[in-house]
Amino acid sequence: MADPLSRELPPYRGGWAQDFLVSLVFLTRLPVRPAFTFELNALKSACRAFALVGLIVGGLSGTVYIVASFLGVPELIAALLAIAAQVLITGALHEDAIGDVADGFGGGSDKEKKLAIMRDSRVGTYAVVTLVLVIGIKSAAISAVSDTLMGFAIIVTAASISRGVMCWALYFLPAARGDGLGRGAGHPDMIAPLWSTFLIILIAVLILGPQLGAIALFAAICGATLMGLIAWRQIGGQTGDVLGAIQQLSELAVLVTCLAVVG
Repeated sequence: MADPLSRELPPYRGGWAQDFLVSLVFLTRLPVRPAFTFELNALKSACRAFALVGLIVGGLSGTVYIVASFLGVPELIAALLAIAAQVLITGALHEDAIGDVADGFGGGSDKEKKLAIMRDSRVGTYAVVTLVLVIGIKSAAISAVSDTLMGFAIIVTAASISRGVMCWALYFLPAARGDGLGRGAGHPDMIAPLWSTFLIILIAVLILGPQLGAIALFAAICGATLMGLIAWRQIGGQTGDVLGAIQQLSELAVLVTCLAVVG
């Protein structure tokens, strides 16, 4: 978002380099300071680079998993350390989102109350239970992969394609409220999700191979679609929290499905 201390910097003009930097600022807490100013609606174009940011998040957290395993750390703890690394890199952005969604959808009786609960900073029972289950299942799935290098590959792919599908959520789902990230990001043109689709297919196939890559993509789409349909039914569209929940459920689906295939 535009920084009042940086008014002399040139404005955002688009292009892959700037879109990647905008995505990096929004999706991570890495110390990146773009040499340009931008507003929230830059995400309409920048969302096409979400999958590339996922490569960085997955690569760093996967490296933690590899190093921990190499040092003889038990696989479950190594997997938990990898998830912890993702939380640190992203500032728990998506974990906070799926917790808010769980509290809102579980505790609200109508759309207005659900949205109000989602915006409330307090953490409820639904959020706690959901986060325990999501982190626990993801860690268990990673630790159960017999080959460490395959585990690394799955971590990277899941982190990347689960962020890439968020671009389609912005395209298909209308904003559920009149303000916030979901509204401010705006509606991307078709070219952005098409680019995102190209990237996630390329990444999945190059890292996991055609067969397992296709399975991972199918799992990611199923997870994202399920969360999107739930959000549509509950609040009539998306918010920033819904987008984060889509990422988490999509990533979870990829990890569990790949485990079922590779063992």
